Amino acid sequence: MKSLHRALILLLGAPLLIVALAVCAYLVNAAAAETKERAFRAVAKNSSRTAVVQALGSPDRVRACGQHLWWGDDSKYLGENSGECSTEERYEYFLVAYGLGYSADGRVVSKYMYVSE
Repeated sequence: MKSLHRALILLLGAPLLIVALAVCAYLVNAAAAETKERAFRAVAKNSSRTAVVQALGSPDRVRACGQHLWWGDDSKYLGENSGECSTEERYEYFLVAYGLGYSADGRVVSKYMYVSE
């Protein structure tokens, strides 16, 4: 009877433990993303890559810049990328990512917050 009782507790407790761990992981990720967002919003045009990495840490992904440049979100379109942005570095979190575009000499020329990508 004791083994049946233990099995029932395990059977009912395991899903609750999994849900609790998932909620904890989500909350930790959300807190980290919020901290990065504050630092991301503070990045000014023409900041050096060194200053950005000091504030945000190492990026999660590096890729070529896209065809269009933005500053912050969709409401601040800077125009087409005519070569002033050569590299984009991204900081990625669950449902949000922060991208910073750099010129060939390592200066910030664009930044964009991606949501639910």
